[in-house]
Amino acid sequence: NSLAKSHLLKDFIESEFFLIDGDSLFITCMWNKTLKKGQNLHFFYIVEQFLHNFNQKDARYVIVFFKDIENIFFNHPKLLSLRTALIQHLEHNTQVPIHTEFSSCLSPEWEIFLKESYPYFLIVSDEGITSRQTDYLNIFILHALQKKINVVLASGQETNMLRIFGYQVQPLYSHWKFFEQVHQTMSLLRNMWPEGADIKSIVCSLSCSVVLKTYKNMIDALTLEEAADLCRMLCLSVAFLQLLPLSQRAKSRIIHCNWKKKLSPFIRMLKRCEFFILKEIKTISQWKVDFTFLPDLTDNLLWKNIAYYYEVENCTGLHLEVGDGIMEKYEKMWNTILNLSGDYDFGGSIPVRRTLQHFLTQKEISTEENPKDINIAVQLMKRVHMILGKYPQFMKERHRKKLAKCLKYLGFDNLAESLYSEVKIRKCFNDISKYSVHMGAARFQLSYMGHYLFREERSDPDPRVHHFIPDTWQRELLDVVDNNESAVIVAPTSSGKTYVSYYCMEKILKTSDEGVVVYVSPTKALINQVVGTVYSVFNKRRSKGGAICGVFTRDYRHDVMNSQILVTVPQCLEILLLSPHHQKWVKRIKYVIFDEVHCLGGEIGAEVWEHLLVMIRCPFLALSATISNPEYLTEWLASVKRYWQSFESMIDKSTSSKITLKGSKQNLSKTEKPSYRVRLVLYKERYNDLEKYVCSLKDDDFLISHYHPCAALTVNHIEKYGIPSDLGFSPRESIQLYDAMVQVWPEWPRDFEPEEFSCFKEKVVIMKTDSKKYEEELKKEIINWIHLDRDKVTLWKILHRIKYGRNASALKALAAQGIGYHHSSMQYKERQVVEMLFRLGYIKVVTATGSLALGINMPCKSVIFTEDSVFLDALNFRQMSGRAGRRGEDLIGNVFFYDIPLPKVQRLLKSNVPQLRGQFPLSISLVLRLMILVMKADDKEDAKAKVLSVLQHSMMSFNQPKMKHMLKVYFIFSLQFLVREGYLDQECIPRGFSGLAIHLHYHEPSNFVFISFLEKGLFHKLCQPMKLKGPKVFSENVMETLVLVLANLFGRRYLPSCVKRYKRTFSQSKVILNDLPKEFAAAAEEYNHKIENDFGSFLLIISELADMKKEYQLPLSEIDFSGEECRDSELVSHLMPGMENRTAVSPFACLSEITDQDLFNIDMVNDIVLRTIDVHDKNAPYFWLKKFDRDGSRHHLNAYAFDFYKHGSMAALALDNGLNKGDAFAAIKDFGLLIQAIRISLAELCDDEQDDVVLAFGQLSDAYCKKIWGKEKEQSHRS
Repeated sequence: NSLAKSHLLKDFIESEFFLIDGDSLFITCMWNKTLKKGQNLHFFYIVEQFLHNFNQKDARYVIVFFKDIENIFFNHPKLLSLRTALIQHLEHNTQVPIHTEFSSCLSPEWEIFLKESYPYFLIVSDEGITSRQTDYLNIFILHALQKKINVVLASGQETNMLRIFGYQVQPLYSHWKFFEQVHQTMSLLRNMWPEGADIKSIVCSLSCSVVLKTYKNMIDALTLEEAADLCRMLCLSVAFLQLLPLSQRAKSRIIHCNWKKKLSPFIRMLKRCEFFILKEIKTISQWKVDFTFLPDLTDNLLWKNIAYYYEVENCTGLHLEVGDGIMEKYEKMWNTILNLSGDYDFGGSIPVRRTLQHFLTQKEISTEENPKDINIAVQLMKRVHMILGKYPQFMKERHRKKLAKCLKYLGFDNLAESLYSEVKIRKCFNDISKYSVHMGAARFQLSYMGHYLFREERSDPDPRVHHFIPDTWQRELLDVVDNNESAVIVAPTSSGKTYVSYYCMEKILKTSDEGVVVYVSPTKALINQVVGTVYSVFNKRRSKGGAICGVFTRDYRHDVMNSQILVTVPQCLEILLLSPHHQKWVKRIKYVIFDEVHCLGGEIGAEVWEHLLVMIRCPFLALSATISNPEYLTEWLASVKRYWQSFESMIDKSTSSKITLKGSKQNLSKTEKPSYRVRLVLYKERYNDLEKYVCSLKDDDFLISHYHPCAALTVNHIEKYGIPSDLGFSPRESIQLYDAMVQVWPEWPRDFEPEEFSCFKEKVVIMKTDSKKYEEELKKEIINWIHLDRDKVTLWKILHRIKYGRNASALKALAAQGIGYHHSSMQYKERQVVEMLFRLGYIKVVTATGSLALGINMPCKSVIFTEDSVFLDALNFRQMSGRAGRRGEDLIGNVFFYDIPLPKVQRLLKSNVPQLRGQFPLSISLVLRLMILVMKADDKEDAKAKVLSVLQHSMMSFNQPKMKHMLKVYFIFSLQFLVREGYLDQECIPRGFSGLAIHLHYHEPSNFVFISFLEKGLFHKLCQPMKLKGPKVFSENVMETLVLVLANLFGRRYLPSCVKRYKRTFSQSKVILNDLPKEFAAAAEEYNHKIENDFGSFLLIISELADMKKEYQLPLSEIDFSGEECRDSELVSHLMPGMENRTAVSPFACLSEITDQDLFNIDMVNDIVLRTIDVHDKNAPYFWLKKFDRDGSRHHLNAYAFDFYKHGSMAALALDNGLNKGDAFAAIKDFGLLIQAIRISLAELCDDEQDDVVLAFGQLSDAYCKKIWGKEKEQSHRS
């Protein structure tokens, strides 16, 4: 599993819930560092605040307390009492569902509950109060993973205004396969030994068989042959136990040796397997098992004695007879293991039986529902549709008679009569029943011809479009562009909304040589496609020799300032908008196109989208297929445009008062005025339907089953939230729903019978819109019920582009077979080649991650989702599934689910796309960038307007006056920091290292800490060259220390606290990063001390924004503890004098002796600050030297960047550091680019080319680059 944190509620939907282990909740809150022992009310506040945090994110959860756990607390009576009080408080005073009826996580009732409800995930601690409880929690985690339920560790959770992050453990194949093997192997053994056996033979045979079969997927310390040797010796030891009396065993010799550490995982697996065998065997009836010698299952010392004999004594020439009786028992047991193990090869001369899986009969899968070839009738009706739908004006009586005859043959008497009178044609037919499809015409068309139904499309051309006839809603988009208006466009994937982007480009290219259109793409992969389309569509020659299209990404830039169409990513456009020296170019921008604007609600970089939307003055087009609250987004953007309109009006008045020349006035009047209107264009209909399929294995047969969207819905979900607006049916799915409804309610009036439905009645040609009306009416009715051949040369040329790529040989070999893969960690050219080959048809199958989700045009017939993942959420599902059946490519799109739990499929289908909500908009780096823009821009007024737009129009503070006030105070807090640290002077003019700080702004606060190291001369003290003649060279020790410092600053990936507890041996990596060297750590501490003082003062100031009425209430139960204070008791006044300041901390926290002074300790802020001001420690630019959980356990940094420098192995990062290979490459690449960026920046800042620090970073950059790319890439970087 990856050890990175993930957003826990990413595709969480209203009707789903997750589980919280009550005792894990109890432990986590008990260990809170702000809690004093015995302060029960503060404890209950911490619990409720933990749960309320989920409530604020619209989450639903269930808490479970197991009965058996109560026994663990008997030796801790204070905790036992508090635990009982917590359970009763949650039951009586909150609305949270509490389950206390289950004895343990292994009880049958609990398994039934999990199977029926399938929770979204389980929050559980991996460490208990006692070692016994820790063992139990680990079994609980393993059991949940076996049930394919994701596990979230209770420790290490972090939160901000919109999200909760935690360490999520997904149920991998190896987790549930282990348990599946136990169950299946036991069933096989029962068939082999129907008469029964003794418990020793059963446990030994089963555990060895299961462990060997699952060994490769579970551990890697031993080879398979070594593991088989251990199992053989174990079998021999069990044979000894079966025949030897205790009197003889008591004479065993004593050997002083232990198993090697590398055997520990194998032995643990063996014991874990024994545990589940014993649990499983208890539930089996009608199998004679002799439990007499259950206390004597194994003898570890005897096992070691046998191992010692074969490893040491037998090898030196001591060959002893085992004995016939013992050998017979041993061989029987080992042969049983071989028979149970099927086609697994354990090496040596052991015969392996490879036909085990064929003992079970295979069921034939019949996909033919009708013995007749229904496809003939479908093709016949297609011809009828074509004739009547497209050529009705040419129809004559003889034609109508022939069509009526065809319809009569198919059994559609009513339609035949509507075309030609029955009296005249009755004689033409004799016995025609054998040709009939035996169903009505409407049912037939919906069931078998859904994807052939005609769409109602406009026939009148639009002069603005030449190669297709646009729909009405598309014409509205063209009107938006013609009127220079802005628009938020929400339409399904593949509906044709992207065309307006190219029309906008075409308009700007035709009307001007200077105007610029900026196309903002969320991913670099989509940029490739857009640039290719621009070059293929437009061929304008500019008068001054400029380019049509430019590209600007972090990795690549081309004709950025010299093109009329700039394709870029949000972060790069932000750089241009905030650059003082590019404001002249910014004024040339006539339109900005934001593709996939729903990224505004994403996790990473979302605030950049918001900055762009509030800074641009020109019209924009915001495109998306997945926004659930477009009205809110449009309203917010309209408010931004109103601001710019008032600003322009003010500028116009100021300008007109200064103009005195007549000619100037005339020129001004000719300037094209932009429109400030923001339209919302919604289009909900897909051109073609999506049908979903679930792939599964049953009795060793591979099944592909159609999955109806309604199967994902529950009565409770529909009743509370309705049917999701974008959950559509294909025509045949509408019929299936109707049939299911009739089956449930046979007496239901037949108004929705296809032959009687108003839109279908007597209709020979049913249109797509008719089927949609039928679908909508069915949805309303169900809600009412509830309320009541390849070109080899071309292929070679394309593949030639990646001949030097890291994965060139693999990509070429796969492409030759029509297969490709696509993910974000591939090189730019590799991704581009895969996209090209797929679109050209050379590649037929592409295995991809979410890199293809965001709008890349790769049309395909089917989309298959294989295996569950935390990244497969509602948004990505809709984006990816939309690739299937693109308009003009396929008549229908297919979506398949393989090896994904059915409840997850249901969740994906019925989940709403996430609402867009504002992020916390400010950071100190952003404030610095805004100040630099204002101070260095050529057009001061324009820059000032942009800055004010960013500061005043945060989506987070939209209609939230308290939030606006809080952001103003935060802005002052940021300025105070920048002035004090020397980035701005008293007039807010940039100075010092301000340029370097904004160059590294992605890594705040590490950018500021890095600069503090520079200012204190720590790098100069470290970077001392070796005393050699010639060019300066730095020792490997200097390089490693430099990497260590940079990894602590910029390679900050945290590991779960449990990593340190489990003393695992790693193959090559160190994994846990060492702390900063002492001098660097001291400088960071000094920086942090300033931040704590400033941020504590900030919290004291904004505490006046708190809702004090709510602060005296428990967050979840809302029990009110306010009231009139007692004034007539001297003892009360003596005990509670209120001498300390406690105005900005929670009154509940005050019970544990917390005061305002504790706000200056950043580590305590989240737990003690007034909760209604909604500020977290993440809003402070604090550099965490050491990060601890609530229980005091430390989260160490992942040493991936340092480890890679040491060994240069991506495989080791995947094996040891917990990164998958794609993430590992991306992380290392980013780290290498960062070193290069620092190297370039320092060289520009330093006048001395021979400065030690500049040269040291140059040497490190070359070394790191060489490890990533190899020597060829190193040379290209140097050049």
